[in-house]
Amino acid sequence: MAFLPWERRVTTTQLELCTSERSGRAGDRLARSLKSVRPERRVGLLALVLIVVSGALLLALPDVTESTRLSPAWLIVVLLVAFATTEVTVFKFTFRRESMAFSLSEIPLAFSLVYLAPGPAIAVRVVGAITIVLLIRVPLFKVALNIGLFAFEVVLAFTVFRGVVRILGSSDTQLVVAAIAATAVCALVSSIIVSLAISQFEGGFRSRVSSELSVAWWLFLVNATLAGMVLGLELISPYLLLISLVPIGLLWYIIKAYGALEQRLRDLDAVHGFTGQVGLSLDPTEIISAGVARTAEILRTDAAAVILFNDDGCGAILKIHGSDGLHLPTGADDENWRSLIMSERATLVSGVELDLLKTSESTVVEIMVAPIRDGSGVIGLLVVGGRTGAGKRFGNDDIIRLQNLAEQLTASLRRGLLHQRIEREARHDRLTGLPNRLSFERSVIDAGATRSSDELLFVIMVDLDRFKEVNDTLGHHAGDELLIEVGERLTAMLGPDDVLARLASDEFAIVGHRPTHADMVEFAWSCVRNVGRPVTLDGLEIVVTASAGVALIDGDHEEGAPLRYADIAMFNAKTQRLGVEVYRDEIDRRTPARLAMLGDLRAAIEGGELRVHLQPKLDLNSGTVVGAEALVRWTHPVRGVVSPAQFVRVAEDTGLIKQLTDVMLHRGIGHLREIHDRGYHLGLAVNLSTHDLLDTKLAQRVEQHLSANRVDASMLTLEITESSLLIDAPRARATINELHEVGVRLTIDDFGTGYSSLSYLRRLPVAELKIDQSFVANLLLDEQDEVIVRSTIDLGHNLGLVVVAEGVENNEVLERLREFGCDIAQGYCISRPLDPGHFNSWLENTNLPSLKADPLDFSRWVDSGEPAEAAPSLD
Repeated sequence: MAFLPWERRVTTTQLELCTSERSGRAGDRLARSLKSVRPERRVGLLALVLIVVSGALLLALPDVTESTRLSPAWLIVVLLVAFATTEVTVFKFTFRRESMAFSLSEIPLAFSLVYLAPGPAIAVRVVGAITIVLLIRVPLFKVALNIGLFAFEVVLAFTVFRGVVRILGSSDTQLVVAAIAATAVCALVSSIIVSLAISQFEGGFRSRVSSELSVAWWLFLVNATLAGMVLGLELISPYLLLISLVPIGLLWYIIKAYGALEQRLRDLDAVHGFTGQVGLSLDPTEIISAGVARTAEILRTDAAAVILFNDDGCGAILKIHGSDGLHLPTGADDENWRSLIMSERATLVSGVELDLLKTSESTVVEIMVAPIRDGSGVIGLLVVGGRTGAGKRFGNDDIIRLQNLAEQLTASLRRGLLHQRIEREARHDRLTGLPNRLSFERSVIDAGATRSSDELLFVIMVDLDRFKEVNDTLGHHAGDELLIEVGERLTAMLGPDDVLARLASDEFAIVGHRPTHADMVEFAWSCVRNVGRPVTLDGLEIVVTASAGVALIDGDHEEGAPLRYADIAMFNAKTQRLGVEVYRDEIDRRTPARLAMLGDLRAAIEGGELRVHLQPKLDLNSGTVVGAEALVRWTHPVRGVVSPAQFVRVAEDTGLIKQLTDVMLHRGIGHLREIHDRGYHLGLAVNLSTHDLLDTKLAQRVEQHLSANRVDASMLTLEITESSLLIDAPRARATINELHEVGVRLTIDDFGTGYSSLSYLRRLPVAELKIDQSFVANLLLDEQDEVIVRSTIDLGHNLGLVVVAEGVENNEVLERLREFGCDIAQGYCISRPLDPGHFNSWLENTNLPSLKADPLDFSRWVDSGEPAEAAPSLD
């Protein structure tokens, strides 16, 4: 049986070698001299030396092939099992604040000295122990050290044993004395060798050997004596050996139970209690406060402190217990503290090293420092100093306890810092550091709860107008720089109670307070102007404009409504290019009534409730009806007649526009087939939505409807709004080209209200321009509108296009358009939109002639793309 100082054996069950890096302490001479060699290699070299020395001692032994006493062959198996069993049953406990490893391996060793020759004894010892080591898969350098140490222990024990026998003789009593001496020397030397191995990783060989042997030297004699007593009983009679197993087993159980109980009490007192106190909160400040106070109590110190290093390396003292005069480091790069900050474990500092470590009142004799680490390295320090009580000195056990406390504090602090970081990331934008949507919504609620009746409380939504272009052209890094710059500009404009947040990609929001409505609007304009100032990205000076929506925070609004209203106002400001828009009910398209209309519209489309009306189109040169425009109509059983301006926009916003367009194409082309069957070779115009131009299968769908009704593609005109050309222009242009290949005619509708350039008209295969009715209606009343209409007609003719005027309400306007050279007109002056039945009747009874020319002649006119003097224009 053996009592060994902390981690004296080198099997994994007997010793856990520390595999951390070497200590950076200045006094570690061995580490400095061999700093170019890794600790694992130095331990491996030590194992090799032990094996060589063991071999040399074995060869020097006399009678190396003979045992002292004869024994049966089966004893080898018994001793092999005994050594393996002692490796399995080893356990640790604390004695006088020193961790000890308790083992019964000296008993089979004593028997091996008497009944085995040195060679078999070495084999039995190594194989019995190494078998257990290999089963638990320890690193190779540990296996090598175990082999070398066990071999050296046995050879050294045989050397001492046989030397004593030669001097004293070989009687039973003399053999027991020799075995006691051999096992005691073996335990002592083994302890020194293990200390040397550990020092390769942690340093401090001399202090380690001195402190541990001073506690455990007498235990070696006790252990060896007990092993000798068991051997003596066996020499007297084997039956006495069997009887001795009972007290040995009880002793092993009692010591193990004592060690476990004593260790449990210490753990509960020094670790569990500490962990419980520092783990009560997830607030880092509270964790540190509890940890510092408890550390000072456990280690009986006058002063204790925790310092955490910021991301920039600067220090921030979070808590000091007791004396607040410790000169603590100013940051992670403090030269006076560098070695302590970089240390792997807790460190004791005393004597001349304390020149700069003084309180404001008196010199601190000693301090201990333990690093606080996370995955990135040292994030802070736990510092204690000014020991109370006799001696006022710290011991090695205090360093170990401080290290344990620091590790427990670190674990709790990591959780607290992680919780703090998660909380911050959950409420803040990672790029700009501004509050995010979740945090902003809480700010709006809090502001509404504390609003003053003397001020207007509002939300401003700010959105960048060309952010995607910046990302696509300069890259996302430039986009990130722009967002950071915008955040900084808006932050500089905030009032003392205003809150700024980044809600999404390029959306920012502000909850603010201003005394008047004018001040609120001016603040919104200031935000737009400030964001729109030039900014330099990648060496280029660019201008990115912004749009802002403003909504008042009213106590009558439901939660989340102000932010939604501001978003609606911002969207309207962006689409209408207003810069700033204040929320009004008229611009709100996201209402419950609109949602209800969506359901009704879907049902109307699926149930066939939508109808197509036709409005005639008149050729102004010949006075002939040459076509009609298909217009959708919806009569709701409860709502009554619903304006297309209402439900078409709903269809565009919700994705129903594809189904609505299919209804118009299917029914419109079907009515056109009926008109042709009656002998009227008129054309038909159908409006397309902006969203239709983004549908890659639109041309295929149009062609299918034409084929199904046996209508020539040249008889169909599709009207596209001028503004739709700016929405995803490449994709829209591709769809337009595909429609042209099908053979349909294309018209630019509402010309003059959008932002298209002449380059679009020159490159796109369009056949007509349609002047918006807002200009036609005031043709006789507004000189500017007259100029616009005349100029548009001239422009269209110069480009070889047919010009159509819509919204012609009276004969005077019709005559003026004819004077200007306009080709085709439509409006109430000619006819209101009619359902198909009434349209057929109108064609039959109107005084206006209808196009009934030969279809081939008509097609030739259409294919030319230019109106002929003798042939009427076709829509």
